[in-house]
Amino acid sequence: MCASKNPPEESPPRPAADEAAAASAIMTKLKSVYISVFIDVLGIGLVIPVLPYLILSFDNTGAAEVGLTIAAFSLCQIPGSIIFGAISDKYGRRPVLLLSIFSSAVSFLLCAFARDLPFIIAARCVSGLTGGSISVAQAYVADVTTVDERPRFLGLIGATIGIAFTFGPGIGAGVAAAMDAAGASIQQQYSGVFFLAAGFSFLGFAFACRNLEESSGAGGAEPAAVEVASGAAPAPARRSAVAVPILLVALAMFASNYAFTVMQSTYGVLIFEEWGWSTGALGLILVLSGLEIAVLQGKLIKGLVDATGKHGASFLACLCLGGGLALLPYTLFSKPLHFFSFALHVAGFSIGQTALPALLSRFASKEDQGKSLGLGQAFQAAARVAAPVASGFLYDNSKDIVGSEYAAPYIVGGAICVAAGLPLLCMLSKSRAEKEGAGSGSKVEEEEGGGAGEGGQGGAIVEAEMVEVNL
Repeated sequence: MCASKNPPEESPPRPAADEAAAASAIMTKLKSVYISVFIDVLGIGLVIPVLPYLILSFDNTGAAEVGLTIAAFSLCQIPGSIIFGAISDKYGRRPVLLLSIFSSAVSFLLCAFARDLPFIIAARCVSGLTGGSISVAQAYVADVTTVDERPRFLGLIGATIGIAFTFGPGIGAGVAAAMDAAGASIQQQYSGVFFLAAGFSFLGFAFACRNLEESSGAGGAEPAAVEVASGAAPAPARRSAVAVPILLVALAMFASNYAFTVMQSTYGVLIFEEWGWSTGALGLILVLSGLEIAVLQGKLIKGLVDATGKHGASFLACLCLGGGLALLPYTLFSKPLHFFSFALHVAGFSIGQTALPALLSRFASKEDQGKSLGLGQAFQAAARVAAPVASGFLYDNSKDIVGSEYAAPYIVGGAICVAAGLPLLCMLSKSRAEKEGAGSGSKVEEEEGGGAGEGGQGGAIVEAEMVEVNL
């Protein structure tokens, strides 16, 4: 059932010269946000190849303990994203963003000094609870941009994170290897990487303290409901009207992250069992994927979403992400076809991780931006808890479930993702039908603006959003 209310009207298009000047002013204000997030995420990327092996270096630990530590972070991120998103709505983005970056540094320091598993789990719980820097940064962007401008600048957050995640894991692995060559013990190698990660996060914190201004909701974010006018619904009714669209978008964010986490959880095992490939090959695949995301976010997404709009781009993301995932076990006979499917899967994730938050922000009121984007992050964190458990079971029992080795988690994850995209398409169709039925005589315009045939008016659209942090 495709129940949806019309989103708010777009702000009037501005002349090209005014748009360029406005974009330059916004970029100046947001530059410190992007740099702070980059430094923080670079620190996170450093520990990705190290944390599992630090855990395994303790006595009586194995894959279950690694999974427990990762799940602890994501479980704590569920309430943390919602709570700190709401706090940022009330008290401002700057203090919450500073707290998030500082807590990352403290968590890395705790891990560097850790000598047992409970200590590390406690450190990761602290980091997860206060690790809402991405959703708060998104809300900061929403504060200082119009609805039309918002996706473009949200996309630059994604490009920033994609670059950090491309280089961070390689730097971390390189530092550990250099310390190993210098004769450092296993524990010293891992601690050294965590000290370096903490240093990057403290550097990001210091930079943000010095340069990050409060957004103050400056002149950009429009309410998600129609302005109160003669006969308009009161504020509680307007909020109720957008509750269903917000929930549907959040569910799509859950599904997209579920599908992507299925790949992250099982793909290393798949290529090892099928081709005998291991850590080096997987690392190269992930680096190339990071480069694909960076190129897609920085150069190609805007034109795509100009043509399709946020609803259309979100559905396309779910289709590519889910379809590419489902094809992975069925294309193993041909490496070119298989890696085309993999690239399709990664492209869908990249598109969705900006289009979906931009759509969520679209329906949220100005005073609820942090809370709504935090809700989206909470749904994504829940997916990162559920997917490893479910996909592991489905992978091990795939032959009995679907009659084919490996395939079950990919089929289920792909189906969930595509199914979650269908209501977004229905929301768009219903919105356009309601506008046409109103008989206003005005051109039917997607809520995104910037669609084909609009002469380039309606604002800049999506670049791409974030590579999700799993550790």
